[in-house]
Amino acid sequence: MKILIICDDPQVLKDLVLCLKIRYQNLEYAVSDNISEGIGLIETLSPDLIVLDSCLLNSAAPNILVSIREFSDIPIIILNAIGEVGNKVQFLEDGADECIEKPINGIECQAVTHALLRRNMNLGFKAESTIPISNGLEVNFNRRELTMFGSPVHLTPIEFSLLALLARNSGQVLTYRILLEKVWGTEYSGDLNLLKKHIHNLRAKIEVNPEYPRIIITERGLGYSLIRQF
Repeated sequence: MKILIICDDPQVLKDLVLCLKIRYQNLEYAVSDNISEGIGLIETLSPDLIVLDSCLLNSAAPNILVSIREFSDIPIIILNAIGEVGNKVQFLEDGADECIEKPINGIECQAVTHALLRRNMNLGFKAESTIPISNGLEVNFNRRELTMFGSPVHLTPIEFSLLALLARNSGQVLTYRILLEKVWGTEYSGDLNLLKKHIHNLRAKIEVNPEYPRIIITERGLGYSLIRQF
């Protein structure tokens, strides 16, 4: 496993590497202590995971997560200061996959890392695996891409993960809880408003008329299902 760590705190870095080496004996990691260099390493290293210390997300780089998500779907963990709930929410909205509070709890760090890597693999498909959703609209799981008549449709990583789960199970109702746990993790299993917000955003990108959806259907009181249209 290859991890890119963007952090300028020697003690945090030491704790993080130690806890991950216990879980992953074949761990490879690269370290950068500044944002600009770290972003450059994302494309050159193609890591399996990015760990970013929130201390570097200051006013000089307020939209860095959004910028990363414009070109990369690699899972991102933010190391967040304890008790900063508002920052955590913003990080997740901007594109982070998980937040871990500092000082790092080794067991939590290992569990979150393992869950993220497993989730990423579960959403992957064999090469050239595609599912047509409607006339001209296709999901390519190998490239993690949605296209309309061959042209990419921009989706956030969360939106793609939702669409991938629904497309893999087209015609079946996926409960609110299953969608939340698979995409965000078990700690979000009851956050229905979070799910509704992202379904709303996804519909705006794939439905002809988002107010009267025909592809992503609400099964009231249960969940959502994806109905392929031809």
